[in-house]
Amino acid sequence: MIKARKRWLSVLLTVAMLAALLIPLATPAQAACSYTVVPVLSLQAGKTYNLTTSPVYLQISMDKATALAATGSQVDLSLPSDPSGFALSVNTNGIQVVGGTVAVSVYKTGTQTPLASTDQVRSFTLAVNSVGTISDSTVIISVPITYLAIPGGASGSINLTATPAYGSVFSGGSVTIATVGSKQVTLAAESVPSISSSGGQIGVIDISENMAGALKDSGSDAALKLTLPPGFSWDTTAAPTVSLVFGNLNVTSPQINPTTPPNNTLYFTTANNGRELQIHVPDAAASTGSGASFLKVTASITVDESVAKTGDVKVTVSGAATATPSELVVAKYGEYGLTVKAISAPDLVAGKAVKKIGKFEIAENLKGSLIPDRTITLTLPDGVKWAAMPKIDEAASTTAGIDVNAVNNSWQPVGSDGRMIKGTIKFQSGLTSTTDAAKLVFKDAKVTISPEFSGNLDVTIGGSQGLTGTITLGKVAAGVKVSVSSTPDVKIGLSDQVAGDVTIAETAAGIIDSTVTYSTYNGAYPNSGMLDKVETNNQAQIVLVLPSGVKFSSLPTVSVTQGDLQIDTPKTQNDDTELVIPIKSSSTTPSTIKITNIKLTVNRTVPEGPVNLKVEGTAVNQTLDKDGKDTYFPGATAVAKVAIAKCVTPAPHEVVSKAIFKINEAKYTIDGKEYPMDAAPYIDPVTNRAMAPMRYIAYAAGVTPENILWNPETRTATFMKGDRIVQVTADSNILVVNGTNVAMDVKAVIKDGRFFLPVRWLSVALGCQVDWNAQTQEVIVLRNVVQTPGQTQ
Repeated sequence: MIKARKRWLSVLLTVAMLAALLIPLATPAQAACSYTVVPVLSLQAGKTYNLTTSPVYLQISMDKATALAATGSQVDLSLPSDPSGFALSVNTNGIQVVGGTVAVSVYKTGTQTPLASTDQVRSFTLAVNSVGTISDSTVIISVPITYLAIPGGASGSINLTATPAYGSVFSGGSVTIATVGSKQVTLAAESVPSISSSGGQIGVIDISENMAGALKDSGSDAALKLTLPPGFSWDTTAAPTVSLVFGNLNVTSPQINPTTPPNNTLYFTTANNGRELQIHVPDAAASTGSGASFLKVTASITVDESVAKTGDVKVTVSGAATATPSELVVAKYGEYGLTVKAISAPDLVAGKAVKKIGKFEIAENLKGSLIPDRTITLTLPDGVKWAAMPKIDEAASTTAGIDVNAVNNSWQPVGSDGRMIKGTIKFQSGLTSTTDAAKLVFKDAKVTISPEFSGNLDVTIGGSQGLTGTITLGKVAAGVKVSVSSTPDVKIGLSDQVAGDVTIAETAAGIIDSTVTYSTYNGAYPNSGMLDKVETNNQAQIVLVLPSGVKFSSLPTVSVTQGDLQIDTPKTQNDDTELVIPIKSSSTTPSTIKITNIKLTVNRTVPEGPVNLKVEGTAVNQTLDKDGKDTYFPGATAVAKVAIAKCVTPAPHEVVSKAIFKINEAKYTIDGKEYPMDAAPYIDPVTNRAMAPMRYIAYAAGVTPENILWNPETRTATFMKGDRIVQVTADSNILVVNGTNVAMDVKAVIKDGRFFLPVRWLSVALGCQVDWNAQTQEVIVLRNVVQTPGQTQ
């Protein structure tokens, strides 16, 4: 049984890291079990390689659950069969398991014969005999390969193929164990530091060979030439530092511009007015054998600021070695300063509270550009208020000595309108400058948006750090789209006039709320104007609001024509000027509400032009206060509006007659002319309805005296006007209109010998329109009068 060793794990992880710099490995078939080979050697066809002192390791990784189920599992591991002659050897005594106690055996494929360390085979079988304690989340079985034979004719990637036995936990797939081809050198910059006009150290350059001898001079041509752009020169005050990670290329005491170039170690020279750094590798210094070399070069550059251009410092790569890439960014040149940019700008919905806006980034051009204790201000446009402060996204940021918690906790509101906040840059204890060019990505800022705001959410940047400009952190639109089938003409002074059908469509599921969410001032920042929200269990509703002077003549038909939104019974309110649609449950698919059979009554005060219907209410607006008032965005209550009709003047022979009854006054007027009554109107104390003597209501409605009949036996009054016959009996709330019973919300009564009726019910039954002026305590009865030419009202 082979047990895990912590020291062995350290060795494996180091080798894996170095190999990862050289070549990507095959992706495993399943995430639970994967195969890697480290290092992947670059070899030549037609040769054999003894790797006893520097084995190649096949690593089989399994997650904990897979490892616990691995007992009895087997997998065949095979080199290619074409061309023939591939072979390998496994040091069976050197197999190690990291992360748990797992016993494994290795056999010759197709037999139960154990594989000896000296056997040279094309394939072998690895079997798990037993599993004990698994201590880590990942278990690695490491198999040392100590011999490889590459037949003539082989080229490209040489893969080791895994074929699991039936029922095995091992995955199938393949992994590259070696590559066969031409010699190449690969370069990479480990980092891209920012430098100023004073110059400095560039990013460490990694140089790796794919096979021994790839990095070598050819005649008078240096192995590599690294040429800087104009305005930059290699610093020759000291030779660049070279460290050999692995391989046997000789880098002992490298010199720069030596008087007598050495013939057995790497050295440097400069050319082209100091812009070109030449890396020389004489034959005697080049790597040999089966192992390629990997080295790191650290160098510094100087800057002529009169010539150098700001931005990326790109080194051009050339020389005797075949090298990639041809250009390499090793530094970023610039002056002190800061940049700010938006990273994301999500779609947002008007009228919604406490919604997350996009991320944004503040970056130093050079380290030290941020000054401790200076501020950054963020100002929202009018119609938007802050709800939550931004926080630094540490995973996406380069904090470089910035104190993240201190900055996060430094944000404070400015003023009392909720539109501006400021944050203060704080450094970690003991630091007065960033340790590298900092990049701060801010996330999780939240805002509350007025129902009438639309367009880009542009945030203005300011503060003592010196940042200016605007960034777009969201795109705001209404959450519902409102359309109308038509806009027919309606005339002033008439009732029961048909308007267009209205459609309200959600732009996304759940836009229309079923429960009330209201806004409130943020208690953490009193007197700042910042908003928070409160979610309730109260039923939310859409409210469709008509303009002043226009009413619903009857209750429209409301239905959900698409999606799974559910509504309760609609109703009118506020003297029939509003249609209320209660929401029973929100949608899970975008839904559409349709309102049909809309009939309007238009009084004489309505101007010519469009009759606009506003879409309001707690189902689409979370910015109202707990009492349903527009405290935070005064006057902004509608998320959308649409013209459902067009108001025009009446036909030439249509006029409107206007009668006024004033509460507690025994007189009334018709078109400005005053008439006496033998009893004064009053307000019913139970129903709050205006009551007036029936005869005078009938006169105002256009009923002549001879068409008013009274039956004292049944105490029933009858009113006749054109094709309408209306009857009502004392102490009854039933109004009979052309034979149809209509229930009133107040009874007709005889008081002090006079028959009193509710003004609204009788006037409407006789084809009139009724308005109420609460301030003057007046009931206004409007009726249409058709005149012949020359007739006066």
